[in-house]
Amino acid sequence: MFAAASLLTFGVLFSFLFSIIILVLQVTQNLNIFLAIGLTVVVNVILWLISPWLTDLMNRFFYKVRFLKKEEMDELYPELSQFIQSISAKHRFPYPKIGIIDDQNPTAFTYGSGRYNARIVLTEGLFTYLSPQETKAVVAHELGHIVNRDFVVMMIASTIVQILYEIYAHLIRVKGKKSGNIKLVALLAYAFYTIGIYLILFLSRTREYMADTFAAQTASAQDLSNALIKIAYGIVAAPDTDASKRLLHSTRHLGIIDVNNAKHLGVTAYITHQNPERIAEVMVFDRVNPWAKIIELNSTHPLTGKRIDNLSTISKKQGKPFSYDVDAATSKMKINKSVMYMDFMQGVVIYYAPLLLSILLMVLFGFVWIPAGIGIGILIQTMYRFPQEPEKQTTILDQMRNPYASPIRGTSIRLTGNAIGRGMPGYIFSEDVMYQDSTGLIFLDYSSLFGFIGNLFFAINQVKKIIGTPSTVDAWFFRGMGPYAVMKKMKTTSETIVSHPILWSILKGLFFIGISLFIYYRGI
Repeated sequence: MFAAASLLTFGVLFSFLFSIIILVLQVTQNLNIFLAIGLTVVVNVILWLISPWLTDLMNRFFYKVRFLKKEEMDELYPELSQFIQSISAKHRFPYPKIGIIDDQNPTAFTYGSGRYNARIVLTEGLFTYLSPQETKAVVAHELGHIVNRDFVVMMIASTIVQILYEIYAHLIRVKGKKSGNIKLVALLAYAFYTIGIYLILFLSRTREYMADTFAAQTASAQDLSNALIKIAYGIVAAPDTDASKRLLHSTRHLGIIDVNNAKHLGVTAYITHQNPERIAEVMVFDRVNPWAKIIELNSTHPLTGKRIDNLSTISKKQGKPFSYDVDAATSKMKINKSVMYMDFMQGVVIYYAPLLLSILLMVLFGFVWIPAGIGIGILIQTMYRFPQEPEKQTTILDQMRNPYASPIRGTSIRLTGNAIGRGMPGYIFSEDVMYQDSTGLIFLDYSSLFGFIGNLFFAINQVKKIIGTPSTVDAWFFRGMGPYAVMKKMKTTSETIVSHPILWSILKGLFFIGISLFIYYRGI
């Protein structure tokens, strides 16, 4: 299924490219564009060939990676080394170059030009948080990328999309008698380029599923699922140093897991002591909520819940037990899909309200009212996003288990706990905080009455005072790639801190309306 999806994606990308080239041949005699296409291909091929050595240099410099010879792997990790040898021998490629990074954040990634020069890099954290069988499953996933030639696949796809952009960039500047038709082709090339970016992301997610399937077949679906949960757990539990943050974010597109998506699952695992039932309940959102599909569009990796759901299906087909039963959790929640999808459609309309209203007012009353349409849309968004409802005493875990959660409409909640650090660890100008209750951890967004200057003052003078102080927080809960909350107010034993996110949204909306009114009355 996933291989077919990859072939279909390639077919669409090639059809985009060939359609544009045919149109270019019909409407222009400009040979420079074909020179640009040729140079793009040549440069990409050269970069593809030399990139493994350049990446080696960067990894050695920034992350102090040490590459082990096969004999060293045999001595340090004999079972793992034997497994790598058996897979490479079976699929007829050399034993990969294995790198180790001395970092307790558990992650793994692979890179290379092809099967013949692949590298697999592992952090020490993998061996700290994972069992030998779980580590084997992670390595099997990385070997799956090598077996499936994902380096080559993604390079070709990226080159096609880059060529579409080069065609657009050259044609949009053409002048002369035929420039009208040529620029239409340029705009079509740009449309294909934009679609192509999302197709590449889809292709990347598909390759991750294929690597997961390979790992489930050569190691264990259960072990890989456990590993994904423990990696997320380890990212939360491991010391948060500058080097660790740089490693996780710089290898986000290469790593076995997307840190931005997985971190909330790691918090759940951390707080619930890796309780499979609670973890499955948190993952229901990834499976059933339509917002999850939209959120995933911009990700190189599938949502972790969907990956584990897929591994569950594989495990059941193999007749093997599986701990994370998302099916059971979904059935237990008795989800009303009609309500869920009505909320979703309403949210989509609200999200595009500024665009829709600006077009409507332009058609009805003229171009001068476009800013007013944007402003009215922003005001509608603000009222929808921050509903004026009584706060419900709840927990972070309960909100994470809510399959109806939305990135567009907040839920009014009250949490009891304390701020444990800045929203951006180590950054003294971060006015936001990480807030923890007895069940989880969440990013808490603060907005000062005085805008940027007030935020800066709060970051420097107030944040350090509230860290570690017991408090109650009223906020709006949202769930996007990960959960976060927008603060209304925080009460400690000594003070009440009020946040003003609505004020600045309203002022922005009124500003746009004011632009239209100013232009209109100035014209009169």
